[in-house]
Amino acid sequence: MSHLDEWRFCPRCAAEVEIDREEGKVECEACGFRTYANSEPTASALCVDDDGRLLLARRAGAPFEGDWDLPGGFLEEGEHPLDAVRRELKEEAGVEIEPLDFLGVWIDRYSEDDSGPATLNFYWTARIVEGEPEPDDDVAELRWFDPDEISRDGLAFRHLPEVLARWQQHS
Repeated sequence: MSHLDEWRFCPRCAAEVEIDREEGKVECEACGFRTYANSEPTASALCVDDDGRLLLARRAGAPFEGDWDLPGGFLEEGEHPLDAVRRELKEEAGVEIEPLDFLGVWIDRYSEDDSGPATLNFYWTARIVEGEPEPDDDVAELRWFDPDEISRDGLAFRHLPEVLARWQQHS
């Protein structure tokens, strides 16, 4: 599902529009407005403590309610991904972090099937520089895991096993 799938009218002039699904765009013939479908960016952190344990967040809502995720979330418009990951860790866990190494980018869907919008997911390793993790915002629980006790079956998004494998290769 693209974020353009529900569009029926131009947001500038209110004329009816048709979605060009092949090109992934909407172009208004009346006023010339054009926009493209794109992935929604997210930024998350792999926070590791001095014992090598990883901080995971149990999701409090859909999608994947009750499953484990890496703390992070969607970027605000115009926000740098590093600023977003700092903000999200403050909102979700009440901690200040220092992002360390950029781990990579993964594409996924924000749904338990392929019906949700596409996401472009940025990951950094990080360390907590201030505060003790306490769940807040859309997090039901926070917990430190030894790498070998993380079950791939209980992870929220399809790309997370790849993220964790990359992290384990680099640690």
